[in-house]
Amino acid sequence: MLNQTKPKPNPNPNRKTDGAKSTKSKPERAADKKPAAGSARESSAKTDKPTLMRLNKFLASAGIASRRKADKMIQNGEVEVNGKLVTELGFKVNPQLDKVVAAGRIAKLHRRKIYILLNKPKDAISTSSDELDRRTVMDLIGIEDRVYTVGRLDRNTTGVILLTNDGDLAHRLMHPAFGVEKEYLAELDKKMTRADLQKLKSGMRLSDTGEKVSECEAEILGDASIVWLKLHEGKNRQVHRMFWTLGYNVKKLERIAYAGLTTKGLRRGTWRYLLPEEVEHLRKLVELDGETKT
Repeated sequence: MLNQTKPKPNPNPNRKTDGAKSTKSKPERAADKKPAAGSARESSAKTDKPTLMRLNKFLASAGIASRRKADKMIQNGEVEVNGKLVTELGFKVNPQLDKVVAAGRIAKLHRRKIYILLNKPKDAISTSSDELDRRTVMDLIGIEDRVYTVGRLDRNTTGVILLTNDGDLAHRLMHPAFGVEKEYLAELDKKMTRADLQKLKSGMRLSDTGEKVSECEAEILGDASIVWLKLHEGKNRQVHRMFWTLGYNVKKLERIAYAGLTTKGLRRGTWRYLLPEEVEHLRKLVELDGETKT
Protein backbone atom coordinates (compact mmCIF):
# COMPACT_ATOMS: atom_id res chain seq x y z
CA MET A 1 0.00 0.00 0.00
CA LEU A 2 0.98 3.48 -0.63
CA ASN A 3 2.01 5.62 2.25
CA GLN A 4 -0.98 7.96 2.75
CA THR A 5 0.58 9.98 5.55
CA LYS A 6 -0.09 13.73 4.94
CA PRO A 7 3.04 15.83 4.39
CA LYS A 8 4.00 18.13 7.22
CA PRO A 9 3.17 21.81 6.59
CA ASN A 10 6.12 24.00 5.61
CA PRO A 11 6.64 26.49 8.43
CA ASN A 12 8.24 29.03 6.00
CA PRO A 13 6.29 29.24 2.73
CA ASN A 14 8.97 31.41 1.08
CA ARG A 15 11.64 28.79 1.68
CA LYS A 16 12.32 26.22 -0.97
CA THR A 17 11.43 22.67 -0.12
CA ASP A 18 12.72 19.48 -1.64
CA GLY A 19 10.99 18.76 -4.91
CA ALA A 20 9.06 22.02 -4.96
CA LYS A 21 9.80 25.67 -5.73
CA SER A 22 8.25 28.62 -4.00
CA THR A 23 5.74 30.48 -6.14
CA LYS A 24 6.81 33.78 -4.58
CA SER A 25 9.77 35.74 -5.88
CA LYS A 26 12.47 37.35 -3.83
CA PRO A 27 11.68 40.75 -2.34
CA GLU A 28 12.53 43.55 -4.80
CA ARG A 29 15.32 45.93 -3.96
CA ALA A 30 14.34 49.57 -3.70
CA ALA A 31 16.49 50.40 -6.72
CA ASP A 32 14.67 47.79 -8.83
CA LYS A 33 11.19 49.04 -8.06
CA LYS A 34 9.32 50.83 -10.83
CA PRO A 35 7.41 53.95 -9.91
CA ALA A 36 3.72 53.51 -9.47
CA ALA A 37 1.46 54.81 -12.19
CA GLY A 38 0.18 57.55 -9.93
CA SER A 39 3.65 58.90 -9.15
CA ALA A 40 4.54 58.86 -12.84
CA ARG A 41 1.51 61.03 -13.59
CA GLU A 42 2.47 63.35 -10.79
CA SER A 43 5.97 63.69 -12.22
CA SER A 44 4.53 64.35 -15.66
CA ALA A 45 2.16 66.92 -14.25
CA LYS A 46 5.06 68.79 -12.73
CA THR A 47 6.84 69.06 -16.06
CA ASP A 48 3.71 69.61 -18.17
CA LYS A 49 2.07 72.36 -16.13
CA PRO A 50 0.17 74.78 -18.37
CA THR A 51 1.96 78.06 -18.99
CA LEU A 52 -0.16 80.85 -17.60
CA MET A 53 0.04 84.40 -18.91
CA ARG A 54 -1.12 87.67 -17.43
CA LEU A 55 -4.32 88.78 -19.12
CA ASN A 56 -2.95 92.15 -20.29
CA LYS A 57 0.10 90.45 -21.82
CA PHE A 58 -2.15 87.90 -23.53
CA LEU A 59 -4.30 90.66 -25.06
CA ALA A 60 -1.18 92.49 -26.24
CA SER A 61 0.30 89.31 -27.74
CA ALA A 62 -3.02 88.64 -29.47
CA GLY A 63 -2.85 92.07 -31.10
CA ILE A 64 -5.93 93.41 -29.33
CA ALA A 65 -4.24 96.39 -27.69
CA SER A 66 -1.06 97.52 -25.98
CA ARG A 67 -0.62 96.36 -22.37
CA ARG A 68 -1.55 99.79 -21.05
CA LYS A 69 -4.73 99.93 -23.10
CA ALA A 70 -5.49 96.30 -22.22
CA ASP A 71 -5.35 97.24 -18.52
CA LYS A 72 -7.94 99.96 -19.15
CA MET A 73 -10.15 97.50 -21.03
CA ILE A 74 -9.97 95.07 -18.11
CA GLN A 75 -10.78 97.79 -15.56
CA ASN A 76 -13.66 99.04 -17.72
CA GLY A 77 -15.27 95.60 -17.76
CA GLU A 78 -14.67 94.91 -21.45
CA VAL A 79 -12.96 91.53 -21.05
CA GLU A 80 -14.46 88.10 -20.39
CA VAL A 81 -12.63 84.84 -19.72
CA ASN A 82 -14.62 81.66 -20.28
CA GLY A 83 -17.83 83.66 -20.20
CA LYS A 84 -17.08 85.46 -16.94
CA LEU A 85 -16.27 89.15 -16.57
CA VAL A 86 -12.73 89.80 -15.33
CA THR A 87 -11.67 93.14 -13.84
CA GLU A 88 -8.57 91.98 -11.92
CA LEU A 89 -5.40 93.35 -13.54
CA GLY A 90 -3.21 90.49 -12.34
CA PHE A 91 -5.55 87.77 -13.62
CA LYS A 92 -3.80 84.97 -15.53
CA VAL A 93 -5.08 82.81 -18.38
CA ASN A 94 -4.08 79.62 -20.13
CA PRO A 95 -3.47 80.73 -23.75
CA GLN A 96 -4.24 77.23 -25.09
CA LEU A 97 -7.44 76.51 -23.17
CA ASP A 98 -9.15 79.69 -22.02
CA LYS A 99 -11.59 81.60 -24.23
CA VAL A 100 -10.91 85.32 -23.96
CA VAL A 101 -13.27 87.92 -25.44
CA ALA A 102 -12.26 91.60 -25.41
CA ALA A 103 -14.72 94.28 -26.49
CA GLY A 104 -16.69 91.64 -28.38
CA ARG A 105 -13.64 90.19 -30.18
CA ILE A 106 -12.22 86.73 -29.54
CA ALA A 107 -8.53 87.05 -28.64
CA LYS A 108 -6.13 84.44 -29.99
CA LEU A 109 -2.37 84.29 -30.07
CA HIS A 110 -0.89 84.80 -33.50
CA ARG A 111 1.16 81.99 -34.95
CA ARG A 112 3.34 84.39 -36.88
CA LYS A 113 4.82 87.61 -35.62
CA ILE A 114 4.58 90.66 -37.84
CA TYR A 115 7.00 93.59 -37.81
CA ILE A 116 6.40 96.60 -40.05
CA LEU A 117 8.19 99.89 -40.61
CA LEU A 118 6.02 102.69 -42.04
CA ASN A 119 7.08 106.08 -43.35
CA LYS A 120 4.12 107.91 -41.83
CA PRO A 121 2.71 110.80 -43.84
CA LYS A 122 1.10 113.95 -42.50
CA ASP A 123 -2.57 113.75 -41.43
CA ALA A 124 -2.47 110.03 -40.60
CA ILE A 125 -3.65 109.02 -37.11
CA SER A 126 -1.47 106.57 -35.14
CA THR A 127 -4.38 104.38 -34.03
CA SER A 128 -6.22 101.35 -35.38
CA SER A 129 -9.48 103.28 -35.73
CA ASP A 130 -10.71 106.84 -35.39
CA GLU A 131 -14.11 107.99 -34.16
CA LEU A 132 -14.01 110.90 -36.62
CA ASP A 133 -13.32 108.53 -39.52
CA ARG A 134 -9.98 110.14 -40.29
CA ARG A 135 -7.25 108.22 -42.13
CA THR A 136 -5.19 105.98 -39.86
CA VAL A 137 -1.89 104.17 -40.26
CA MET A 138 -3.89 100.92 -40.53
CA ASP A 139 -5.57 102.28 -43.66
CA LEU A 140 -2.13 102.78 -45.19
CA ILE A 141 -1.00 99.23 -44.46
CA GLY A 142 -4.20 97.42 -45.37
CA ILE A 143 -3.30 93.93 -44.16
CA GLU A 144 -5.72 91.45 -42.58
CA ASP A 145 -3.51 90.68 -39.60
CA ARG A 146 -4.12 92.76 -36.51
CA VAL A 147 -1.13 94.96 -35.60
CA TYR A 148 -0.72 98.11 -33.54
CA THR A 149 1.73 100.96 -33.34
CA VAL A 150 4.80 101.02 -31.12
CA GLY A 151 4.08 104.36 -29.49
CA ARG A 152 2.50 107.19 -31.42
CA LEU A 153 3.34 110.11 -33.63
CA ASP A 154 1.23 113.26 -33.69
CA ARG A 155 -1.17 113.58 -36.58
CA ASN A 156 1.09 116.03 -38.43
CA THR A 157 4.41 114.43 -37.48
CA THR A 158 5.93 112.33 -40.26
CA GLY A 159 8.56 109.60 -40.46
CA VAL A 160 9.44 106.31 -38.80
CA ILE A 161 6.78 104.38 -36.93
CA LEU A 162 6.82 100.66 -36.14
CA LEU A 163 3.80 98.35 -36.07
CA THR A 164 3.69 94.81 -34.74
CA ASN A 165 1.61 92.13 -33.04
CA ASP A 166 4.56 91.18 -30.81
CA GLY A 167 3.27 92.50 -27.50
CA ASP A 168 6.41 91.76 -25.49
CA LEU A 169 8.70 93.56 -27.90
CA ALA A 170 6.36 96.56 -28.28
CA HIS A 171 6.01 96.90 -24.52
CA ARG A 172 9.76 96.96 -23.96
CA LEU A 173 10.50 99.29 -26.85
CA MET A 174 8.12 101.84 -25.32
CA HIS A 175 9.28 101.34 -21.72
CA PRO A 176 11.47 104.22 -20.49
CA ALA A 177 13.79 101.80 -18.68
CA PHE A 178 15.32 100.73 -22.01
CA GLY A 179 15.88 104.28 -23.30
CA VAL A 180 15.32 103.43 -26.97
CA GLU A 181 16.78 106.19 -29.17
CA LYS A 182 14.57 108.34 -31.37
CA GLU A 183 15.94 110.93 -33.81
CA TYR A 184 14.02 113.94 -35.10
CA LEU A 185 14.36 116.89 -37.45
CA ALA A 186 12.40 119.92 -36.24
CA GLU A 187 11.76 122.97 -38.40
CA LEU A 188 11.14 126.00 -36.17
CA ASP A 189 9.34 129.29 -36.68
CA LYS A 190 12.58 131.20 -36.07
CA LYS A 191 16.32 130.68 -35.77
CA MET A 192 17.56 128.98 -32.66
CA THR A 193 20.32 130.54 -30.56
CA ARG A 194 23.35 128.69 -29.24
CA ALA A 195 22.31 129.52 -25.70
CA ASP A 196 18.90 127.89 -26.18
CA LEU A 197 20.53 124.89 -27.83
CA GLN A 198 22.59 124.35 -24.70
CA LYS A 199 19.45 124.54 -22.55
CA LEU A 200 17.81 121.99 -24.83
CA LYS A 201 20.74 119.59 -24.52
CA SER A 202 21.12 119.97 -20.75
CA GLY A 203 17.60 118.84 -19.85
CA MET A 204 14.84 121.12 -18.63
CA ARG A 205 11.51 121.43 -16.92
CA LEU A 206 8.61 121.76 -19.31
CA SER A 207 6.77 125.02 -18.87
CA ASP A 208 3.26 123.54 -19.15
CA THR A 209 3.51 120.87 -16.43
CA GLY A 210 6.87 121.40 -14.70
CA GLU A 211 7.80 117.87 -15.78
CA LYS A 212 11.54 117.17 -15.99
CA VAL A 213 12.96 115.84 -19.24
CA SER A 214 16.37 114.22 -19.57
CA GLU A 215 19.45 115.44 -21.39
CA CYS A 216 19.48 114.90 -25.15
CA GLU A 217 21.75 115.30 -28.14
CA ALA A 218 21.00 118.21 -30.47
CA GLU A 219 22.57 120.22 -33.29
CA ILE A 220 21.58 123.33 -35.20
CA LEU A 221 21.43 122.76 -38.97
CA GLY A 222 21.18 124.92 -42.08
CA ASP A 223 20.07 128.49 -41.42
CA ALA A 224 19.57 127.67 -37.69
CA SER A 225 15.81 127.18 -38.01
CA ILE A 226 16.26 123.38 -38.29
CA VAL A 227 17.38 121.33 -35.29
CA TRP A 228 18.38 117.67 -35.12
CA LEU A 229 17.58 115.89 -31.83
CA LYS A 230 18.20 112.46 -30.37
CA LEU A 231 16.02 111.54 -27.39
CA HIS A 232 16.06 108.52 -25.08
CA GLU A 233 12.53 108.99 -23.75
CA GLY A 234 9.14 109.56 -25.31
CA LYS A 235 6.77 111.72 -23.29
CA ASN A 236 3.57 112.93 -24.92
CA ARG A 237 4.37 115.57 -27.57
CA GLN A 238 7.77 115.95 -25.94
CA VAL A 239 9.63 117.61 -28.82
CA HIS A 240 6.94 120.25 -29.30
CA ARG A 241 6.81 120.97 -25.57
CA MET A 242 10.58 121.27 -25.25
CA PHE A 243 10.69 123.95 -27.94
CA TRP A 244 7.60 125.71 -26.55
CA THR A 245 9.39 125.97 -23.22
CA LEU A 246 12.23 127.82 -24.95
CA GLY A 247 9.88 130.10 -26.88
CA TYR A 248 9.80 128.35 -30.28
CA ASN A 249 6.99 126.79 -32.31
CA VAL A 250 7.58 123.65 -34.36
CA LYS A 251 6.37 124.12 -37.93
CA LYS A 252 7.33 120.64 -39.15
CA LEU A 253 8.53 117.56 -37.31
CA GLU A 254 9.91 114.34 -38.78
CA ARG A 255 11.14 111.28 -36.92
CA ILE A 256 14.07 110.15 -39.02
CA ALA A 257 15.10 107.12 -36.93
CA TYR A 258 13.71 104.80 -34.27
CA ALA A 259 16.09 102.41 -32.51
CA GLY A 260 18.48 102.92 -35.43
CA LEU A 261 15.88 102.05 -38.08
CA THR A 262 15.25 104.67 -40.78
CA THR A 263 12.89 105.24 -43.71
CA LYS A 264 15.67 104.93 -46.25
CA GLY A 265 14.21 103.72 -49.55
CA LEU A 266 10.61 104.28 -48.41
CA ARG A 267 8.47 107.00 -49.93
CA ARG A 268 6.13 108.84 -47.60
CA GLY A 269 3.06 106.71 -46.94
CA THR A 270 4.70 103.39 -47.89
CA TRP A 271 5.86 100.54 -45.67
CA ARG A 272 7.85 97.31 -45.56
CA TYR A 273 8.33 94.27 -43.33
CA LEU A 274 11.40 94.36 -41.13
CA LEU A 275 14.26 92.07 -42.08
CA PRO A 276 15.07 89.19 -39.67
CA GLU A 277 18.32 90.88 -38.65
CA GLU A 278 16.42 94.09 -37.87
CA VAL A 279 14.02 92.19 -35.63
CA GLU A 280 16.97 90.56 -33.85
CA HIS A 281 18.53 93.99 -33.41
CA LEU A 282 15.37 95.24 -31.68
CA ARG A 283 15.13 92.14 -29.47
CA LYS A 284 18.74 92.50 -28.33
CA LEU A 285 18.20 96.19 -27.68
CA VAL A 286 15.47 95.42 -25.12
CA GLU A 287 17.07 92.23 -23.79
CA LEU A 288 14.68 89.75 -25.43
CA ASP A 289 17.34 88.03 -27.54
CA GLY A 290 17.69 85.11 -25.11
CA GLU A 291 13.96 84.40 -24.88
CA THR A 292 12.02 81.94 -26.98
CA LYS A 293 10.14 83.48 -29.87
CA THR A 294 6.65 82.30 -30.79
